[in-house]
Order: sequence, then C-alpha cells, then structure tokens
Amino acid sequence: MSMDRIHAVENISYTILQEMADEFEKAEAYVHLSSVARFSFMLAQKRGENAELAYIAGSLHDLYAFTHDRKEHALHGSRLAFGILKSLNIFKDDEIDAIVTSIRHHSDKKRVHDPLSEILKDADVLDHYLSSPYQRQSEKDSLRLKGLSAEIGFKL
Repeated sequence: MSMDRIHAVENISYTILQEMADEFEKAEAYVHLSSVARFSFMLAQKRGENAELAYIAGSLHDLYAFTHDRKEHALHGSRLAFGILKSLNIFKDDEIDAIVTSIRHHSDKKRVHDPLSEILKDADVLDHYLSSPYQRQSEKDSLRLKGLSAEIGFKL
C-alpha cells in the first residue's frame, strides 16, 4: 500500500473542499469523507480486498455531493473521481475503474455489486449510523446495518 497515493488523492480532495463557503458544511464534509475512508479501509482488510483502493474510494465518494449537488451525486461523483485519479497519473486503469465503479454504485444500497462497491456502501451506512445512532435509519440502510452489526460484532 502506498501512503503517497492516498495523500495525493486527499490533497486534491481537501483543496476542492477548501472552496466551500459554509464552514459547518466543510467540517461535515471532512469528517464524513475521512470516516468513510477509514471504515472502507477496515472492511476491506476484514474482507480480504484492496484496502488502499477502498480508502481512496471512501475519501472521494461524496466529494461531488458536498461541493456541487446531491442530485445524481453518485454518477457525477464517479466522473469527478475519474478526472482526479487520471490527472494524478499514479493509478493503473483497472484501479481507477474499480474506484470509480464503487463510487458510481455507492447510493444503490438495495442491490449487490462488486466487492469494492459493497465495502463503500457498507462504510457509508456505518458512518451515517455512528454519526446519529439514535436517529431512525432508512429501510435500505437498516438492512445493511443489520448485516454489518453481525459481521463486525456490535449491537444495534
């Protein structure tokens, strides 16, 4: 795993987030993206998947939503991530494809996709839950959360 690649992606992501005018939303963006990146890393290690790519996907997955619009943010976010990763010129095409695909799928919590997409979806759900543990979860998040609680051993 290369911390250089993670830092390169985070530097671009943080530079983009710096442009946000609302300081509260900016802080929320940093916390959510960082948390999902870390949860993605943990789940990837547990599931025997590429933890570096999972971390990077987590750190980029909602960048578009925070800086532009939530409408179709997974699709638009995957395009933004593609541009960022391609511009760095430090990722292989199959790595870019895996990260971009997981970001494109991360809002589709009801369907099952490739392992990296599932890791990102689960990490996103876990962060939503841990950010507001007493708030009622959506039906799609609730189903994933039940599976996650059994997998990582915490009680809901």
